[in-house]
Amino acid sequence: MRTKRWFLWAGLCLCLFALFAAGCAPQNAATAQERDQADGAYAVITDDMGRNVRLAEKPQRVVVLSTSLLNMADALDGELAGRATVKAEDAELPERYAAVPDVGPVYNVSVEKIIELQPDLVVASEVQHQKLVSLLEQNGIPVIALRSKTYDDVKRNLAVFGTIYGKKEAAEARAAEMDEAIEAIVAKAPQDHKKVAIIHATPSSVTVQLETSIAGCAAKMLHLDNVADDAQTSGTMEKVPYSMEALAEKDPDIIFFTSMGPAEKIEERIRQDVMSNPAWATLRAVKEGKVYVLPERYFLLNPGLDYPDAVAYMARLAYPEVFS
Repeated sequence: MRTKRWFLWAGLCLCLFALFAAGCAPQNAATAQERDQADGAYAVITDDMGRNVRLAEKPQRVVVLSTSLLNMADALDGELAGRATVKAEDAELPERYAAVPDVGPVYNVSVEKIIELQPDLVVASEVQHQKLVSLLEQNGIPVIALRSKTYDDVKRNLAVFGTIYGKKEAAEARAAEMDEAIEAIVAKAPQDHKKVAIIHATPSSVTVQLETSIAGCAAKMLHLDNVADDAQTSGTMEKVPYSMEALAEKDPDIIFFTSMGPAEKIEERIRQDVMSNPAWATLRAVKEGKVYVLPERYFLLNPGLDYPDAVAYMARLAYPEVFS
């Protein structure tokens, strides 16, 4: 009898422990999704503003406000009701979206045009469109705000679009293809940890990029040591102020430039803030001719599904003896 009572008591304790553990577990996106689906919702997606966006039904009229996300929808044969204007020379508009109404350039989209399209979902940039989120939601339009910089961002965004269009398996298959391509490149890259600096120039300032930037992420994959990664920053910052003194102290093996803005203004800014300093000519990368300009297509606009191409491009510059 005592043995039986002991088993009953032990079982009760285990049940209580399981209930306690479940109550203390963090409610992640998957948990929230299961709960709301039980209530009849199509999906719940946690975006990069930390919001749980509930989609009552599968979206039928989707508007995408970030040009870097258009290829995600295209890869899954997703239809769009509207899109941002594609203007950058290096950006390519998927053919299927040529006739889709545009709502203005990414940095200045028209809220009026978006509302006129009567979307049941807007996919926006977490960086560029935060101020629009509450305005659109006040008009009854759900908004998912996504960040697009690192490779993890790209894969997560692809998964989000897989949920939106009900094509999770296709999204997972495409992510696996990217993983395989990048793994093949990384496997060939020497692990000598060359030091690199990634300098970003605009007409108004010069900064250095961290591993949370596109170029910084690619460099990390290739076993390159970014000289700026020891800077004290918050988790989402992708660049810090430029300092020639710090650059000279670290003396990188390779220097990469990324830029945004008119070429002539960028060149003038680089001459004024970088090359005019006598220390510039003493840098190892400069003396050995290992200073490269990274193309906008891969390292300013998010390469999205072309991330393996971005990594391969940097690999050819960093290790020409390995990647011909």
